[in-house]
Amino acid sequence: MRRPRSSDASLTRALRGPFGLLWAGQSVSMLGDGVFLVAFTWQIAVEWQRPALLGLLLAARVLAELATLGLGGWIIDRLPRRTTVLGTDAGRALLLLGLAAALHRPPPLLALVLLVIAYGVLTALFRPAIIAYVPEVVERERLAAANSMLALSAQAALVLGPALGAGLVGLGSATTALRLDALSFLLAAASVLPLPGRSPASSTSSRLAQALEGFRTVRRVSWVGGTILVCSLANLGIIGAERLALPKAAEQHFGQLGGYGAVLVALGVGAAVAALLTARSSRHRDPGRTAYGGVLIFSLATAAFGLVRGIVPAMVVGFAFGFGQQVFELLWTTGLQRNVPDRLLGRISAVDQFGSYLFLPVSFAFGGLLVQAVSPELMLVGAGAIGVTLAAIGLTTPALHEWRPIADEAVQVPQQRVHLPVD
Repeated sequence: MRRPRSSDASLTRALRGPFGLLWAGQSVSMLGDGVFLVAFTWQIAVEWQRPALLGLLLAARVLAELATLGLGGWIIDRLPRRTTVLGTDAGRALLLLGLAAALHRPPPLLALVLLVIAYGVLTALFRPAIIAYVPEVVERERLAAANSMLALSAQAALVLGPALGAGLVGLGSATTALRLDALSFLLAAASVLPLPGRSPASSTSSRLAQALEGFRTVRRVSWVGGTILVCSLANLGIIGAERLALPKAAEQHFGQLGGYGAVLVALGVGAAVAALLTARSSRHRDPGRTAYGGVLIFSLATAAFGLVRGIVPAMVVGFAFGFGQQVFELLWTTGLQRNVPDRLLGRISAVDQFGSYLFLPVSFAFGGLLVQAVSPELMLVGAGAIGVTLAAIGLTTPALHEWRPIADEAVQVPQQRVHLPVD
């Protein structure tokens, strides 16, 4: 029996064809996201000396994204995905040019809030749209490799984007950085123009009914709804601990700022290794169980952050955290793309992100108070223990880790004609 060639699902083969152009454009825009984060934050918090305003604007953006993910997922399945990806990239470019013009001097508060809300709405539409669009431009057997390429670009952007943003702000100004970020989105939109796209499935249902159908499907399919719930609860503790308690633990036990930076680099390296390994396999035997294994790994790593001492052990733990987190995210995204009916993929992806982000504001708000009230080590160990418990539930519950294709209830089976006897 001939063994399938490993190159069939390799990274280089995934880049051939339409997906390569999509990946190139999105890689540029991901880099721009890091530029935006530094430039926007620096201008308002430092140049204007208004950190409270920055908090208000960031909160407005998060709320806009949550509302759009919860109520606007139907748009992704109602319009061609190519149109949504193109429109959201182009729209964010225009909004960034507007922000750049507004940041020359403090604009009216309402205008600034509206610009940030609009940016949040377009970002919320883009994220599930790109997940639903990838299967339209890459073969099914190369979905894992395609998602891995996007993940590698995201990891690179996490490192290079803020550094580029800081350099642009230092050499020029925040407005210059925002204009270049706008250019990155225009390039991303231009890369989508020559790509193919499918027409959306027709529907006579109302917009509200289409939005609710996504939530009903998530509730009906136990492995989808259950995994989203598990991730939401895990994020409630682990993400807050990573962002709030880990820097404090690094200051005390990992060599202060240098040690914290080393841990973040190790985390990125672990994620990159996971992406490369995931891309080499076109089909995992048990993706659900493997994905929950990833949750177990980064949960154990979270607890280990509260126990280890020294830079080198902390870097090893950081590598494990990034590896486990990326394994889960890649297998989960690919699992949705392979098992969710195409006409529902946009809405299910939107509900997934809605659930994943829903508790983050609560996590950040109470996590900060918790770090001040107890030691960061205790918070890390506690969050890790919660994650390990949730991972164990997923690994031992077939309804959660057996990822099977979802039956489309909207597909009606033609009724057979009944021939009545004629007297």
